[in-house]
Amino acid sequence: MAKNEKKMEKVIGTNCYNCKFIDKKEVTVDPKELNDEGGIDPKNLEEMERAKKADLITLPGGSKADATSKKLCYNDQVDMNVTIRMCCAYWDNVGVKRPWKTKVSQ
Repeated sequence: MAKNEKKMEKVIGTNCYNCKFIDKKEVTVDPKELNDEGGIDPKNLEEMERAKKADLITLPGGSKADATSKKLCYNDQVDMNVTIRMCCAYWDNVGVKRPWKTKVSQ
């Protein structure tokens, strides 16, 4: 989904592949890049710092077989390749409902 593109579909769970910051371009991932749960660990200190700040995680219970591709997260705070097995604190989707941000008439 392109930046700010309105996409209304049923979202099940929160992972990088259903986040509004994910690039459309999918690239085959080398299994050697993956951790045991199917995520991609930061490769250097700069990525490690961004991942820590974003709380970029690999979701539990997966395996390398679950992640056959990677996509770029273009959120400036993350800016690295991720798989469907990952999620972070900046996850968002156009259709997300935030009741505390809507006016409630009283």
